Amino acid sequence: MNIQIMLGPQTPQSHLGEVIRALGVDGPIVTITAGWRDSEGEIDELQAEIGSPLEDLAIYHRAEEIFAREPQLQALHRERQDQLLELQRLYRLRLNPTVAAARTLLRTSGQPALLRLEQRAAISQVRALDRHHVRRIAAIHREFDQRRAALQLPVATTHRDAVQQRVAAAGLVLIAGGHVAVLLNRIRLFRLGELLAQKPLIAWSAGAMVLAERIVLFHDDAPQGRRDAEVLDAGLGIVQGLIPLPHAKSRLDWSSRSRMALFSRRFAPALCCTLDNGSMIRLENGRIVSALESCVMTRSGHKKELTLR
Repeated sequence: MNIQIMLGPQTPQSHLGEVIRALGVDGPIVTITAGWRDSEGEIDELQAEIGSPLEDLAIYHRAEEIFAREPQLQALHRERQDQLLELQRLYRLRLNPTVAAARTLLRTSGQPALLRLEQRAAISQVRALDRHHVRRIAAIHREFDQRRAALQLPVATTHRDAVQQRVAAAGLVLIAGGHVAVLLNRIRLFRLGELLAQKPLIAWSAGAMVLAERIVLFHDDAPQGRRDAEVLDAGLGIVQGLIPLPHAKSRLDWSSRSRMALFSRRFAPALCCTLDNGSMIRLENGRIVSALESCVMTRSGHKKELTLR
């Protein structure tokens, strides 16, 4: 049975230990903490809470060693990251006015028959831009993979095989949060996506985000000012039909119904699900079988409790 459990941030209170104990684990537990970057592998508190031995896969630090010893891969990686950053900048330039127009139409009044069609058309334009952006990102990833395949990379191959063997032998994989782009990048670098899809998983915060089909960044009250939600990349696609939204209580402005309605309709038919401290969504074979303290955005911009489907 395929089991994925998505949790919210594990602070100020963690319930990871009780979730693991309720799950029951047959085999070693391995952790992926690459999103913590320089703090990767600092799992003493995690291990004390769980009460079982843990092994961190150290894929962030392994990647740094690979780049140091195989500079041709590092150069290729850097080139791809620069392309992705520039593409994100260009996408944002197109996204902001497109989203603003759709939001204005959702707030405005007019003849209902005419207005509804224009609202739908405006939302369709945002959705089309998001799809275009994901296709452009996928093309950059394909080029990277093709050029990487032409390189002789013994160090990268040795590390990749070692990490994949540990994942294959694991009874449970824990994926922590942190920097979502770094986390996704390192998982891809070691080609862990297909293996992870076959393992029981517990992922929290940014770790939950990478399991989805799309990674959506959002923050209605960022220090640099209100930002429109943006698609960062395709995720691993292990969990389908959901957009996980960690820290939703502090990052979403539920008082703006038009803003929330646009968010919901933009990413439909996927459900936009909140993941705050104490939240849990459990899936078995792709179906939600239990949910705790998680809400979904409705088409009208309200929130309602996530129900099983």
